Formats: sequence, C-alpha cells, structure tokens
Amino acid sequence: MTTQQRTIYDHFSRIASFYRHIRTTDAQPIRYIGKKLKGSKAIRAADIGCGTGRYDLLLFRYLDNLHLTCIDINESMLKQTSAFLKGHGIHRFITVKAQAHDLPLRDNVMDCAFSFNAVHHFDFHRFIEKVAGVTREGGFVFIYTRLQSQNARNIWGRHFPLFIEKEKRLYELDDITEAVDSTRCSNIEDIKKFKFKRKATLDQLLDRVRKKHYSTFSLYSDHELRDCLKEFKKKIVHHFTDPDCIEWFDENILIALRLRPKTI
Repeated sequence: MTTQQRTIYDHFSRIASFYRHIRTTDAQPIRYIGKKLKGSKAIRAADIGCGTGRYDLLLFRYLDNLHLTCIDINESMLKQTSAFLKGHGIHRFITVKAQAHDLPLRDNVMDCAFSFNAVHHFDFHRFIEKVAGVTREGGFVFIYTRLQSQNARNIWGRHFPLFIEKEKRLYELDDITEAVDSTRCSNIEDIKKFKFKRKATLDQLLDRVRKKHYSTFSLYSDHELRDCLKEFKKKIVHHFTDPDCIEWFDENILIALRLRPKTI
C-alpha cells in the first residue's frame, strides 16, 4: 500500500461503525437499475467496494431473486455489511475481502456488477478489465460515482478550503469513456445524471467534517483540517443567510456498461 492508501484504509476502519449514519444514500440510481434489470428471473451479482452495505440493502429491496457477493478491501466495512443485511433479514449474500482489480471470482459467473461511490479508490483500467472478465456476455456493469467537475460544484468544492486540491482521485466522464473503450470488452449503453437538492444546518455540516464523512477529509493533516474548518464556517455564514437552513445541490452520474461477446 502507498502512504495515501494506508491513510484511506485506516480512515474507513475508524468510521465503519457509524459510516451509514453520516453518508446520504440515494434510492434513485437503484430504481433506475431495477428498471434496467426488470424481468430477470434470478440475478447473480457483485457489489465492488460495498462499504457498509447501505446500497446493498436497497438492491435487495428493488431486485427480486438477487444473490449478491459483497466485496471490499476493508474487513471492518465487510463486518458492518454482514451485520446490517442480516439485521434486515437478508441472507442471500456473501462477503469477500479483495481488491477491485483482483476479484477472486470465476470468469463469466456474474449477471451484473455494481460499484457505488467507490471507483475513485480503484485503478480504473484494471478494475474494468477484471469486472468484465467475471461478468457474462450481455451482462451489465453499473458504476455510480461523482465526477471531478461535479465535486467542484457541491458545497464542499465551492466553500471548503483545499477540498478540490486534496481530492484528485475522482474521474471525469472522458477518463471513464477512454478506459472503457481501451478494454474493448464493454460498451457504454447509458449515462444517467442525477442532481439532488440537499439541506442541512451549519452544525450538521461541521459535524460531518469532524467525522470525515468524505474520505477526502482524511487527506488533511489535523492542523489543516482545524484551520480549514474555521474558514469554512466563516464562508458559510457569509454566503448563506440562515445557518439553520443551508441548501445546495449534489450531483452524481450512473454509467451502465453492457458486456460485449467474449473472444476466444
């Protein structure tokens, strides 16, 4: 692991027990996926970079006969996923500790694969090649993420000091398209953009930063984060008239890939 990878790994280990409570989980992309897969009698799928299973619960609610392999590199996150799904009476899943570019799955075994807000942690080219190998011909790969440009337009990109400078892992659509085309194993079948209106109090926003709800905040040193938090508070008070009603938009994108016929 690089130093940054170790920092991120330790960050997720520390926040695993309360991660679901500090992140927003949107049902709209899952509804879209449900419509895309409507009519499938049984779905064998993998969620790569599953975190604590917050999107996995929605997948089970919207997809009938789903059998899910939940994959993450962080063992603490996987333990939370297992307890979370079982606590909701869901048992048609397994958890697997693995990296996104080294999936311990047989070729052509999955009907589809998902990744929610995680691909910026991956080596994207290697991830696409690997996930295409384990997904059957004609199967789907759904990638839900935020682009670098979308990140720059949200409340953190606009108002939190150094946020854009720290967060260089996110991709642009051209990067994703180029990586998909270079593998020659899948086509981009659809691109769906989402825009969500958010609302929070200033205290809630400050609490999210302190709890590092985005892994971006783990890339700050302690003194940097303290100083930037103070500056962020000043900027929010200056730009918003009511600190108890701060509104902004978050943007995300969902990319649906379709696997091409396998070559021999």
